[in-house]
Amino acid sequence: MSFDERLVLDKESKENIIYDEHLVRYQLAAQISRGKRILDIACGSGYGSKILAEAGAAKVVAIDRGAEAVGEARRNYGQEKIEFKVGDAENIAESDREFDMVVSFETIEHLENPEKYLAEVARVLKTEGIFLASTPNREVFGQKNPYHSHEFTRGEFEQILKKYFKNIFILEQANGLASLIKSGEQGKIYFSAAEPLYFIAVCGNNDLKLSELFKESVVSVNPAALKRLRNNPVMKFVDKIYSIFFSSWRRAE
Repeated sequence: MSFDERLVLDKESKENIIYDEHLVRYQLAAQISRGKRILDIACGSGYGSKILAEAGAAKVVAIDRGAEAVGEARRNYGQEKIEFKVGDAENIAESDREFDMVVSFETIEHLENPEKYLAEVARVLKTEGIFLASTPNREVFGQKNPYHSHEFTRGEFEQILKKYFKNIFILEQANGLASLIKSGEQGKIYFSAAEPLYFIAVCGNNDLKLSELFKESVVSVNPAALKRLRNNPVMKFVDKIYSIFFSSWRRAE
């Protein structure tokens, strides 16, 4: 299995939509992280653990199988509330019922034994705990990523999760260009989602109404990515053609 497609927050990544894809998942989890002891599985470069800690988590134990990634995470995001450790998603070296919440974004599709991973998550999660996991929609991506062992359809994702958690709610994540009218701090952002690129599962073995856990949708408008798109030579050519066509159409009127 491979985890070599980790996101590192730098100037290049911030100009790409993938930056927003990853951050909004942790921003979603941050809504319910206050006071919780959290396990962040496949934490990568560590930016997400920092988001959870800053949102008020009591403690974040962040594991990744890459020693180099863990070292970078400690250097860049190390703080008292975060413990970065080398660890295996399929053999978690933590005690039973230790965590109030487990987050594991873009992990399951990399694993050779996803059922062992889910059994481990269920083991370390408290009875009233919440598990958040995301994965790409195979019907969109088509199992073309060389780093992925197995991608899931929505039905397959739900089916495997139901073996380990009795209560499951699926959120959908989609991307799109944005047109924003900023109306002040109380203004809401409305958007129409396209076909979901990713599924985010909210799981538990409790009787919580999982669909009501998150009070706000999460959307990220990335000006740097939009600027990069506008400066793309192909887009500039398309804009030029459009300008010529529009001018001709106006003259014809």
